[in-house]
Amino acid sequence: MELNNTFKLKNEDGDEITYVGLSVVENPENGQRYLIYTEAENTKETVGKQVDLYACIYSKENGRIVLDPLETEKEKTLIKTFIEKNIHVE
Repeated sequence: MELNNTFKLKNEDGDEITYVGLSVVENPENGQRYLIYTEAENTKETVGKQVDLYACIYSKENGRIVLDPLETEKEKTLIKTFIEKNIHVE
């Protein structure tokens, strides 16, 4: 998956939402990859808007992209640190 590609997921209400990938982060300790993404609607130019960012484990199985939830506090800390240092919205 190239960065900035869009993909669709269904929320708990069954509504399909379009998301855009912002960055792929790799854990240097184990090579695990994580996708940081947001709703595509959030990528439109806005000033002073708080944007929700999401993260998940990102892998490929049999040529298909698989997204799984973060499993540990260590993973959540890794992602939070990466976001704080690397993703800036002005």
